[in-house]
Amino acid sequence: PFKFFGRTHNQTFVNNNGHLTFTEPLSDYIPLLNSGRDIVAPLWTHLDNRRGGTISYREDTSSAVLELVTAAIDQYFPNITFTATSAFVTTWDSVPYHSGGGEATFQVVFVSNVHRSFILINYGDIAETEQMWLAGYNTLDSVHSFTVPVTSAPELSSSSNINMNGRRSFHVDGSPNLPTDFLASGDGEIVNPPAEDGSSDVIFLQQPFKYFGHTYNQIFVNNNGYLTFTEPLSAYTPFLDPSRDIIAPLWTRLDNRHGGSISYREDTSTAVLAQVTAAVKQCFPNIPFAATSAFVTTWDSVPYYNGGGVRLTVIFDY
Repeated sequence: PFKFFGRTHNQTFVNNNGHLTFTEPLSDYIPLLNSGRDIVAPLWTHLDNRRGGTISYREDTSSAVLELVTAAIDQYFPNITFTATSAFVTTWDSVPYHSGGGEATFQVVFVSNVHRSFILINYGDIAETEQMWLAGYNTLDSVHSFTVPVTSAPELSSSSNINMNGRRSFHVDGSPNLPTDFLASGDGEIVNPPAEDGSSDVIFLQQPFKYFGHTYNQIFVNNNGYLTFTEPLSAYTPFLDPSRDIIAPLWTRLDNRHGGSISYREDTSTAVLAQVTAAVKQCFPNIPFAATSAFVTTWDSVPYYNGGGVRLTVIFDY
C-alpha cells in the first residue's frame, strides 16, 4: 500500500499525459490540480506516445533498487528512520508533446514501506513548449497541494527542492515522524485491511508466547487497540473480561477506514532483537534475558471513530 496524506491506496493508474491517479484513470491534458482527486503530476501536459518515446512502469522490490531509494530518502530526510520495501517506478522516456515539437523525459518513483511514503521525481531533457503544463501534486480535499515553482518547463531539469538539479523529493504519507522509541517497519510487515471494528486473520507465531502460565502459538490483532489469543474480537467498549487473555495498549473505538495504518510482524532480525533485549534489561535489570523473537504491532496515526488520531506500538519480546 501507498499512503498519500492520510489515505491508503492499493492501486494506481499511469496516465499518458504525465500524471498518476489512484481511484480511476484520467485522460485530461489540461492541467488542473484542484480537481477533487488524489493526483501526482510530475509533468502534466498534452503528450503523445503514438509519435514516439515510451511510457513504462514497474513495482520494484529488488535489493539493489530498494537500497538505492532508501539511501536517497535517508539523505533528503535524515531525521526520519526509513527502509524502503517497495518502489513503484514510472518513466516517460522521450515522449513528444502533442503539438509544437519537442520531447520530455522524466520519472516519478513512489517509495514506501508500511508506514511511510515518499515521492522522488527525476527530470531529464524537458523541451520548451507552448502547451499548458504543470508539475506538482494535490489531494482529494486540496488540503495538501503543491505546484513546482518554475516559469518554464525546461527549468524542471535545472531546479530542485533538495539541492540536486533535476530531482525533487516529497514526504507524502501525511503522518508526523514516528517517535524515536518506536521500532521502524521491517521485513514481512502486514497491514490490517480497512474495516469497521475489524481484526486480522489468525497469526501463527514462529515461537510460542507465554502469558501468565498460558502458552500461545497464535494471536489476533484487533483494530480497536488490543490483541487476543484465542479468537478475534470486534468490541470497542473496553471491558477486561477475566475469562479472556487480552493485551490492550489503547482499547477504544478506532477507524482505519479514515486513515492511518495497523500493521504487525514477527521480527527475529539481529538489530531488532538487540534493541528490545537492551530495553528489557534496562527495565528489568535483575532478570537475565536475551530476546529470540519480537512480535511488533503498530497503530500509526489511526483516527478515533469520532474524530482525532492516535499512534501507539506494542511489542512482545520473548
